[in-house]
Amino acid sequence: MNENQGKPERWYQLRDRNDEGDSFIWLVLTIVFVGVIIYFVATGSCEKKRDGKSMAYSTAREMIQNAVTAYSANNNGSIPTLSGTYTNANCANCSVVNISAVLYTNGGMLRTCPDGIYLSTSGNDNCGGNASLGCRNGSSYIWIVNTNGDVFSYCAGAGCKTNNSGYQGVWP
Repeated sequence: MNENQGKPERWYQLRDRNDEGDSFIWLVLTIVFVGVIIYFVATGSCEKKRDGKSMAYSTAREMIQNAVTAYSANNNGSIPTLSGTYTNANCANCSVVNISAVLYTNGGMLRTCPDGIYLSTSGNDNCGGNASLGCRNGSSYIWIVNTNGDVFSYCAGAGCKTNNSGYQGVWP
């Protein structure tokens, strides 16, 4: 007995068209998928080539940015700063972030001072020269903030390529 016996002719046409449409869709999806794979293999774009030090820098920067934003939100828009200022290509006359103000013990969101914060002999750093807050000799970065609350870094330690904001090839 024929399996299609008793079914309208239109049913055959819909079934045949649907099979061809499904095959075409699968063909297009396969071609796109293969093209994406070839692109990533050829360009090496599967992942950013970042080392642990640059990732540590990025993590510290994000932590400090979030802490400054939270402080500002909880203090009528004021920004936690110390008296010192720094200028680099990314930020002109930016104030030094007051790490003490954003520490959890003082009502902030940071449990501890992030690694990488430079301890200055002049005291013009994020800890005001107070090493007990967590700034360290041998670290590289002073965190600065503009009037909008945007956090930048100023690379002041040994080995810094420039003092511009962003990872400068050294950590901490």
